[in-house]
Amino acid sequence: MPAISPDSRRRSSIPARPGQRGRVDPLAFGRSIPHDRTTWSPARGRFRGCAVRSLRWTDRVYGEVSIDDPGVLALIARPTFQRLRGIRQAGPSALAFPFKTVTRFEHSLGVYLLLRRLGAGREEQLAGLLHDVSHTAFSHAVDFLFDSAEQDHHEGLKAEFLGRPDMAAAIRALGVEPGLFHDDEHFRLLERPLPWLCADRLDYFLRDSLACSVTTSEEAERILDDLVVVDQTIAFQSVEIARLAVERFAEMNRDWWASPTEAFIYNQFADAMREGFRLGVLESGDLYSDDMHVLSCLRSAKSPLIDAAIGSIRGFQSEMLEGFTPKVAPKVRWLDPPVAVGDGWAKFSACESAAAVEGA
Repeated sequence: MPAISPDSRRRSSIPARPGQRGRVDPLAFGRSIPHDRTTWSPARGRFRGCAVRSLRWTDRVYGEVSIDDPGVLALIARPTFQRLRGIRQAGPSALAFPFKTVTRFEHSLGVYLLLRRLGAGREEQLAGLLHDVSHTAFSHAVDFLFDSAEQDHHEGLKAEFLGRPDMAAAIRALGVEPGLFHDDEHFRLLERPLPWLCADRLDYFLRDSLACSVTTSEEAERILDDLVVVDQTIAFQSVEIARLAVERFAEMNRDWWASPTEAFIYNQFADAMREGFRLGVLESGDLYSDDMHVLSCLRSAKSPLIDAAIGSIRGFQSEMLEGFTPKVAPKVRWLDPPVAVGDGWAKFSACESAAAVEGA
């Protein structure tokens, strides 16, 4: 895919609801949707035109937080990173469910904060901040358009995004090379394969489940407070909290991430994008922009097929699932987290099996 310059169009603001704190997302697809429950309060200056010396906000997962590292703030301020503000983590599902307000920007900051909380080294914290920088518009929608066995098409674009002049300069100013962050697999707290715990998985789970009202704030706090690092492995301290996380994660997978509804929405949107490419209103480089840009391109086609596909998403009804067979199925996710035992750890499933044998 040919690279395009980060989009820097100005967006008008939408008034917040009475009593609502924080900024509101103008990327509302025609609806007044709050961006998140995040309150941004730079101590000095703004991202555009002036250096920010401190960033303080109320995060939906971690509460009152701040970032004061000048190099990290400079990295966050780069246009390529700021692009993530316009990419919803829920992809096209946010068109149907306006409460899905989590953005890749919010999640990226969250992973950085969680790694910092867990005591990860600075390079791993930076890797967490940058891990989603190459996500294309509408997040995983592209994985329903192009072949991607692990539904991680964006990973193949990471070197290109990290090599952009604005990002490369900001990364090198931190004393490291962009190439360090091309592959996250050597950062063991940041990334682990399913069904392990890792900072990326924990943050998107808690963030999405709070947005979808699957997890309560109290439950999220209990899950976070129970985390411990054992031999570079994130684990729970108690089987009880591990069970809570496993159950809530399974609920998110069943009812949201891998549900028939999500399969319908993502496949319909992939059909719309496919037709957009065929008609020439959408080019590969457009996916390097943000959700609003891609949606605008699709709307410009005035295509009955595209309009019908997007209309079926925005007006989704469960009856639409009758007789529907998806071309591509969403990725199935599950947890079997480590639980601290003595000086080491054991998988949750093994702890449950042992408890069942003892109780027999």
